[in-house]
Amino acid sequence: MRTRTSVFVAVLGAMMLIACTAAIAKDAGNKGDISSTLDVLTPVSLAGTSLQPGTYTVKATNTTVTFVKNGKTVAQSNVEWKDSPQKASATNLLAESGTVKEIHFAGKTRYVTIAQ
Repeated sequence: MRTRTSVFVAVLGAMMLIACTAAIAKDAGNKGDISSTLDVLTPVSLAGTSLQPGTYTVKATNTTVTFVKNGKTVAQSNVEWKDSPQKASATNLLAESGTVKEIHFAGKTRYVTIAQ
């Protein structure tokens, strides 16, 4: 009886360890996934696509950023993730000469740069 209980406890512990490892791996794979609302105030371009003023949902994954308006994807680009020393106070974008260069996300230290 004692051996049977020991085997059961060992198997149960191994199963819990496997479940925890799988959960950690899943979270690590989605570490960069962020979705936020962004108000674009002036016309800008992203990867050659013009974004007119308005409210967009910005979705960033490990490799891309997508601008969605009224449920439709209007622009997408490859990105690289960077770390900032402080959290952004709001979701905003940095544009240079009318072209989006960076997107910072509210409450996050990580931000994306648009891959050229």
